[in-house]
Amino acid sequence: MMLTIRQRTIIAAVSQAVLICIICAFVYISFRTIVSKLRAIEIIDDLNISVLEMRKTEKNYFLYKDVSAINDLISLGKEELRNIQAEKEYISQDLGKKTYLDLEAKINQYVEMANLIKQHPHITLDFEVQFRNLGRDLTQLFELLLKQERRNVNHIIMLGVLTLICSLGFLLLFQLVLWRYFSRLIIQELAAMEPLITKVSEGRFHEVAVAPITPHNEIGIASKAIADMARELEKREGELLQSEKLASLGVLIAGVVHELGNPLNNISLMAQTYLSLYDMLGDEEKKTFMTDILNQSERIRKIMHSLLDFSRQKKQELEEIDPGELVEASIGLVINHMKLADVELHKTIAPDLPKILVDAPQIEQVLINLYVNAIQAMEKGGDLYVEVGRSPEGDGVVITVRDTGSGIPKDILPNIFDPFFSTKGTKGTGLGLSVSYGIIRQHDGEITVESQEGQGTTFTIKLPSHGKEEGEGDAQRNHRD
Repeated sequence: MMLTIRQRTIIAAVSQAVLICIICAFVYISFRTIVSKLRAIEIIDDLNISVLEMRKTEKNYFLYKDVSAINDLISLGKEELRNIQAEKEYISQDLGKKTYLDLEAKINQYVEMANLIKQHPHITLDFEVQFRNLGRDLTQLFELLLKQERRNVNHIIMLGVLTLICSLGFLLLFQLVLWRYFSRLIIQELAAMEPLITKVSEGRFHEVAVAPITPHNEIGIASKAIADMARELEKREGELLQSEKLASLGVLIAGVVHELGNPLNNISLMAQTYLSLYDMLGDEEKKTFMTDILNQSERIRKIMHSLLDFSRQKKQELEEIDPGELVEASIGLVINHMKLADVELHKTIAPDLPKILVDAPQIEQVLINLYVNAIQAMEKGGDLYVEVGRSPEGDGVVITVRDTGSGIPKDILPNIFDPFFSTKGTKGTGLGLSVSYGIIRQHDGEITVESQEGQGTTFTIKLPSHGKEEGEGDAQRNHRD
């Protein structure tokens, strides 16, 4: 039976916990052993100090023949014997029963010989040498035991450290093996889900099927849920497609009307002016008016074609053009609209600008859309600032359109380039800025917006430069119209 992810996680956690408990148990045993050895060292060291004190008293007796010294020696010997007997169980367990019996026998012998010396002060030289040798043997035995116990402690510590390192290494290796095994299983099951997700993301809901994994697994349950969701989405998709068919016609017409409004307004204004001034106009002036109307009509045709080209993603008709001239041309198409709306224009065009490779009508369309939006945002009139200059990086041209209108609320600012999003309510289709954004992106450029409610809005367009820069330029063209 295939284990679930939860069961695998529990097994991995329990296995690691068991290993950690084993390591902790070993560390605890090693610690207890070290404590026991240190206790043994402490006992032996105390006994050794007592033996050294006995040897010191022994030396005083033989050098100065002090009777009180032999009494002290006997007292120290008996006390040493009592101390050994008090630690009998511990010494026998840690050092061995043979070592304990050997220590007890030697101390007993040493005390008995001290009693003989007390009873017979005039001992022979051989007995004195034998007594001294016994004391030396006791000292050497305790020193040997101390060295042995210290070596044992060092050995236990080294063994514990080595074992701990090996245990941690084994634990790490075990975790890696366990992680690799479980992760491989999970990745295989997730890989089985990948076709499902891919088909859903591509909208091929009818092709979605449950992946060949156990339904008792969490991933299997998720796969089944995705399949159920895909079937529901397929059903809803059919309903949405029918709704879109009914809505697309109105949206398209509204969008075209929105984009054609500017040249149609210009034609209307020029026609009204032409009629009112007809008797005062000369033949050349009349031709100029008719030419302007024809130009605006051509612009309507180009706008229609540009919108169709943009929607169909056709290849653009690119040409090298001076950005200053492009801005001047776009302003000329809306200058009358600005005057009627009591909007004062401030334009600044830097000299020696590099040429840009663009579809001029499309960029004009973007600029005019920004101008019209700015004019509509200044219902009681205001100032419109248009600036053209080099980008700070020197690799392109920056066009800035800034107004002193009502501004855009902060909460909707990130959405203004979204299709069908409009700040004008039912008066707008939400296509203007979306189309403008698409046109600029098609030219490998960027368009950004900054706005504060009540303080105006600034649109910044950055277009990459193309071709050689003009060697000579006119003086900076600063106009206040």
